[in-house]
Amino acid sequence: MNISELFLKPIDRPINGVIKADQMDAASVWQELEEYVVTQQIKEYLDKFFDAYLAAQDRPHDPAITDRMGVWVSGFFGSGKSHFIKILSYLLENIEAHNPQGGATRRAAAFFDDQKIKDPMLLANIQRAVQGSADVMLFNIDAKANKSDPDAILQVFLRVFNDKLGLSGDAPHIANMERHLISKGAHDAFKAAFERANGSPWATQRDAVDFYRDDVITALAQSLKMSADSAAQWFDRAREDYRINIEGFAKLVNDYLATKPAHHKVIFLVDEVGQFIGTSSPLMLNLQTITEELGAKCKGRAWVIVTSQEDIDAA
Repeated sequence: MNISELFLKPIDRPINGVIKADQMDAASVWQELEEYVVTQQIKEYLDKFFDAYLAAQDRPHDPAITDRMGVWVSGFFGSGKSHFIKILSYLLENIEAHNPQGGATRRAAAFFDDQKIKDPMLLANIQRAVQGSADVMLFNIDAKANKSDPDAILQVFLRVFNDKLGLSGDAPHIANMERHLISKGAHDAFKAAFERANGSPWATQRDAVDFYRDDVITALAQSLKMSADSAAQWFDRAREDYRINIEGFAKLVNDYLATKPAHHKVIFLVDEVGQFIGTSSPLMLNLQTITEELGAKCKGRAWVIVTSQEDIDAA
């Protein structure tokens, strides 16, 4: 008998040495879920998280509970913190994983049964947590943000939120226009009018919107039933006039949640935030204020989960 025959899985299969937030191909997702080992320490962390997560859901009018929706995951390099929050992201959205070898599909929560987790209470909490819906955004902040921007953390939160909603991530003033069109029930009419004028779908051209000024103005005028002059004036001033602060961002998230079922959540999972912040007090304050505003306005329905190599007291 060969030693390799003693193992359940082929020992020469490729295994990622480092878990990456943006590596979301089907094979990686399936392997990460299937082979994740819930140690006693991980089980305690999951217990603590889901207790807090469900408490905020069960007591939405208790600010002492709903304001506690910020999670700081710390650990040295290679300790598994990135893997932990990636598994959390799969569970909180209860994604459907697909196995390229054989074609099997399975929801994320189904990977966590009594073989992986022996505690029936934790299993029940996971099953209850995934009954609701959620918009989950997992990202490495250093890959998304411009550190030289004093509002870097706010801007990257806004960008990934807009991306998740299918709005323009690169141009917040264009996302603001799209949001206005949606509120007026004119978004579909705008996209159809733009495609008639431009010959290409809006989603493929909006990142180069400055090159298609006339087509945008035509589509705005038709969809909102306004004059071409008014549409042109708005479009020409949109970038310069657009402003957003942390309070305004929290309101955007809360306004979006108001359109969703009561148990719907918005969850930001930010990898390597400690390294990004470094010793910058303004960036740390920025992150803290975003978390506090989301907690105050969204009543436990918006969560911020970050990783760092430093404990929060040392950051």
